[in-house]
Amino acid sequence: GLVSAGNTGALMALAKVLVKTLPEIDRPALGAIMPSARGDVVMLDLGANVACDSRNLVEFAIMGDAFARAVLGLPNPSIGLLNVGSEELKGDDRVRQAAEILRADTGINFYGFVEGHDITAGTVDVVVTDGFTGNIALKTGEGTAKLIGDIMRQSFSATFLSKISALFAMRALGRLQRRIDPRRVNGGVFLG
Repeated sequence: GLVSAGNTGALMALAKVLVKTLPEIDRPALGAIMPSARGDVVMLDLGANVACDSRNLVEFAIMGDAFARAVLGLPNPSIGLLNVGSEELKGDDRVRQAAEILRADTGINFYGFVEGHDITAGTVDVVVTDGFTGNIALKTGEGTAKLIGDIMRQSFSATFLSKISALFAMRALGRLQRRIDPRRVNGGVFLG
């Protein structure tokens, strides 16, 4: 194992040269566990591969399936491809080609296309995308969680009555803060 707080691109390059990828895996993917309304969701790639082809997306789906089985203990995780819409004709060629391959006999439970709101809804157990889109989604989610925390802090400290209300809500607010804290998952892991 290797732990790094450095540049993700440099880490991926070193990992490919020194550690090597598994057989049949072209590129490793950066994955993490994220909170959703239904429980935890695995999402990958979160920034290691800015440009991906359909083969990479299929590999990410297979790696995400294995990760969800091993780490979350899910016997048959559902896999979704992040897209601009859930309709079959939406998205670019590489995403539609990946979906065709995943619908075929890959041995995974392919749900289909999912949209950004499906990540936090927990529509699927594993969300697969390229690193460019995944990193934007991750950073947007982190920013939204911080914004909600800041707004709640401001609201509960605005007046004397709101400060008293905060005392009564302290336990619930603590649970909420722990649930949406991005540090809870301790960073991402390279899969593959």
